[in-house]
Amino acid sequence: MTGREDSSSAAPTATQSLLDHPAWTRWGAHLAFWLMYLVVRTAAAAADPPEDASDFPYFFNRLLVVASYFMLTGVLLALIAGIRANRSNWARNLALVLCALAIAPITQYSEQFWPQMLAGFSPDPYPFVIYLFQFGWALPLWGLTQALLGYHFETMAQARAVARAQSLAYDAQLRMLHYQINPHFLFNTLNAISTLVLEKRNDAAESMLLKLAGFLRYSLDRQPTALANLKAELEAQRKYLEIEQTRFEDKLKVHWNIEPGLDGAKLPSLILQPILENAIKYAITPSVDGGSIDVSARRDGDVLRIVVEDDGPGLPAGDALPRRRGVGLANIRERLELIYGQRAGLIARNREPHGCRVELYLPLEEDVVRSTPAPALS
Repeated sequence: MTGREDSSSAAPTATQSLLDHPAWTRWGAHLAFWLMYLVVRTAAAAADPPEDASDFPYFFNRLLVVASYFMLTGVLLALIAGIRANRSNWARNLALVLCALAIAPITQYSEQFWPQMLAGFSPDPYPFVIYLFQFGWALPLWGLTQALLGYHFETMAQARAVARAQSLAYDAQLRMLHYQINPHFLFNTLNAISTLVLEKRNDAAESMLLKLAGFLRYSLDRQPTALANLKAELEAQRKYLEIEQTRFEDKLKVHWNIEPGLDGAKLPSLILQPILENAIKYAITPSVDGGSIDVSARRDGDVLRIVVEDDGPGLPAGDALPRRRGVGLANIRERLELIYGQRAGLIARNREPHGCRVELYLPLEEDVVRSTPAPALS
């Protein structure tokens, strides 16, 4: 599997939509909104100019007042949505509107403050309600504009997360299928079957062919984005391990400890394959005496915990995701994160006195499972 790569935000290029960049779009909209508000106020004042227009810098005063609005709402946007303007959810969007209304008394004060600073006098204060209808209406409108932009980017982020999860699931299936049709894998499997035939162990050869066919059929029948039942997933992995047991004979021992009642628990399809593949590759293959793999699943409240353990050399010290096994494990972690968020994850660590322990934990979501065998494995 390919490793995870993090992309950082950058300035939009000519081929990228401005709506793909929250910081550029939302701060640009912030500036454009208050420039438009300045234009509207200036046009309204020009339609009914005061008689003493030459005695007071009305436009400069208006510019300073709108700048106050611009600065105060800019601080709100930075605090609520972040400097990059990329933090958004329903609570933050609502806060933008309510907090914009909350600073109305401060912006009303700026309407008195700047004339005092420029000419030493303050206009008669408006009642607050009149101020809201005359000038302060722009504040909730600004908040609503930013909330709608925040909702847009939140929706886009969720859609991209779903698309990315689908892409990772599809990639996992393609790579698993690639492993199955890999000439080395097929050579080993078919060579083992050939040996069984030459030894006239026809029943064993037929059994191995059926297991191989069932495992490949399960792989082909899986929808890349679908969740599988734990029962069907474990049946597929049993066939994979039984094929490997035929190859390694007594070198590979497998122990299963599945808590009853978890047949219908749902998990991402083929999520266990890279873990078992790592165990075979790094714990069983290099050992002269072979080793064992233990697979367990249990209910922990509303959490499903699946553990795969081996008694091989374990993980190299010093790396949370060592290079030998880290690529597959990193992709599993990212896939779990994209599907379940912070409710799921993977923990890999060494066992005592030796070996590796990989634990998956994810929300326990159950389906009704029929008692008949899974069609993909029949």
